[in-house]
Amino acid sequence: MSSLRDVLRKASKKIEHGDREGAARLLDEAGEILAARGIVDRAARVYVEAAKLYREYERTSEYFDAVENATLMLVRQGCDSKTNVEIIRINEEAGDFAEESEMYQRAADFYFRAMDFATGSKSLKLTVKAADALENLADEKEVAEDTDATLTLLKKVSRLYYTAGDDELGKRINERAIRLALSWAEEAQQREDWLSAGNLIAEAAQITQTEGDNIEATRLMMDAGVFYEKIGLHEKAGNIFDAAQETYKLERLSSARKNAMSQAAEAYMKMDGKPEVVAPLLVKAGDMFEELGRVMKAKWSYKKAGEIFEELAQQAAEDGDTPSEKNYLRYQAMCLRNWGAEDKAEAIYKAVIDYFIGQAAKEEKMNHHERQALSLEEAADVMYEAGLREEAEDTLERALDIYVGLAKERAASDEPDEESRLYSEAADCASKMGDTERSASFHRKASERAKSAGELYQEMGVGELATIWLRTAGMEALKTGEPKMYEKAIEYLLESAEGFRDIDEEIEAFDDLFAVFSILLEHKPDDQRLSEVLSAMDEIGLTTRDETVSLTLSVVRPLFHGNHIAALLALQESEEELEAKADRLRELVYIVKKRAR
Repeated sequence: MSSLRDVLRKASKKIEHGDREGAARLLDEAGEILAARGIVDRAARVYVEAAKLYREYERTSEYFDAVENATLMLVRQGCDSKTNVEIIRINEEAGDFAEESEMYQRAADFYFRAMDFATGSKSLKLTVKAADALENLADEKEVAEDTDATLTLLKKVSRLYYTAGDDELGKRINERAIRLALSWAEEAQQREDWLSAGNLIAEAAQITQTEGDNIEATRLMMDAGVFYEKIGLHEKAGNIFDAAQETYKLERLSSARKNAMSQAAEAYMKMDGKPEVVAPLLVKAGDMFEELGRVMKAKWSYKKAGEIFEELAQQAAEDGDTPSEKNYLRYQAMCLRNWGAEDKAEAIYKAVIDYFIGQAAKEEKMNHHERQALSLEEAADVMYEAGLREEAEDTLERALDIYVGLAKERAASDEPDEESRLYSEAADCASKMGDTERSASFHRKASERAKSAGELYQEMGVGELATIWLRTAGMEALKTGEPKMYEKAIEYLLESAEGFRDIDEEIEAFDDLFAVFSILLEHKPDDQRLSEVLSAMDEIGLTTRDETVSLTLSVVRPLFHGNHIAALLALQESEEELEAKADRLRELVYIVKKRAR
């Protein structure tokens, strides 16, 4: 410890002689020594003292570094209320200093860091501070005519104000973003920059729709699509016209919808590019033309798509990729049927069905019964597509019987995990036949056997597997779709979350808690456990610092408070990063929005 004592002694002397800046550097050095030795509580205190001295002499970079180091040491101490208060204090002070120095992004970053450890009114206050800082940054970007950065920042600012409960400010910021986007779009049109014009109008459309003005949003979507068409971006144009027609459908504006649908279909017809991308969109165009009553256009779309699928099937066959070949043949047959070549379509369907039935027979001879059932399922899927409903259901019944028989065999040999998996497969077969009652029954059995598997692994001392099967029990209970089973799902998933935390698998625990939060928010929004689950999710966010966890929480928190606009803005901001949860989060946003009406 002598070197540490020497450094601290020198720092003390520097302070005595008025060299406080030199003392700060020595305290930094002492902090590094303490951190290396794992004495994180003292390291945190030393870094905080260094930060004070750097701030006093406006050594901005060194001050910020010292705050970052102090925060890291405090986090390593573990989360308790006293530590959290200190983290909030030093980061909020750093944010204030950065804002005074007109370093707005850095200020927001410090406020966000403080927010991660704050709750209640303090969290809301920090949210507003972060929004104010980013609004100032947006002002700078607007002056610099950095359109992308300005609009991105304004959307974030709006979301933060909505999150803080200031709906009026949130709406005002969004309206400003729309005005700027449309103004810049007009400038882009004047210089014939059609891509920028389209992108800016599409941005304005999205913000307008978020604010609930679907009619104006769809008008803007149509304008954006026209500009994309001008530069040959037919897929982009088709997609935004398609989005517009979906919105018109919701608003029950039939004539406007028909116009949007027609433009989307025409755009898709003009596409070039990878055949595996073009063909499905040609099918979509055909479906649209068919709904519009434009029969010849529809047939032409299906014909072109069918020809592409035929080429893809031939290429897959040459590559020895049999599964892809059969899939492409199915799509080709669908297209042939849609444009009127019934005989050829039926011949292809028959060939694909015969292939899967043949595969099932081969697997049966080799006693590979589960593979036999999978091939039968594949055959049934094609039978449904071919309109052979009765044959499809008979084939699915065969597959279902195999899964149930295999599950009973596993029961005899005391393999509850395999039982659960096989009953779940049987449930899927029943679901494909539209037999919800039997599907729910098999999912119940799968849940029961998964619970038994968890108990068995617990007795064997394999905690991780026990927890995984407890999670499976919860998810299978949820899949029954029966309200009385939701409570079982909640019970099992809360237990599995606790199990994952016991073995330091915090992200897995978070996923289970998110599942519980989703069930409660959708089916039991007044249940007091909802806030308890959110608190547990917040705790994991604080301890893991995981980006996906933090982004999920940025959507979940406003959902909990019934603020669907803030939740939607947060989701739009991070949709790519939240890909795995995006669909479920979107469903929850819709549920909360509907409930607020």
